[in-house]
Amino acid sequence: MKPNKQGQIVKFHTPLEGENPEQLYVVIEVIEDDERPRADIQALNTGLAFPPINTVRLNDLEVVEVSTQDLIGHYVTINKSDYSQVDGKVISVNEQKINLDLTNGINGVETNVYLTVVDKNGKEHLGTLNVNPE
Repeated sequence: MKPNKQGQIVKFHTPLEGENPEQLYVVIEVIEDDERPRADIQALNTGLAFPPINTVRLNDLEVVEVSTQDLIGHYVTINKSDYSQVDGKVISVNEQKINLDLTNGINGVETNVYLTVVDKNGKEHLGTLNVNPE
């Protein structure tokens, strides 16, 4: 599937020789243009404090599913349906793999990843993963 909005996780469907075919990017902006639709993307997990943003042809990218299993056991913040936030240890994920969507929120980056966490008092909470910039 071709990306169509910011916050999607993508990779090149046909990487150039010598490039890592598994390198993932986040779509910063989709630039719709009848002649040359393109996207601004930023590489993930580069180790750089400020990874560069590159503009590439939209047709060269494909949306990828990411595994949510790696979140189990980590301490995270979730957004609950009542708009409150809870910190806790992830005990389960709703879906094993997901087409991840990221959106700038008031208190960090909001996602479409549904998790169950246990807070410090042992109470379970269901909500979506929130990534706090710190």
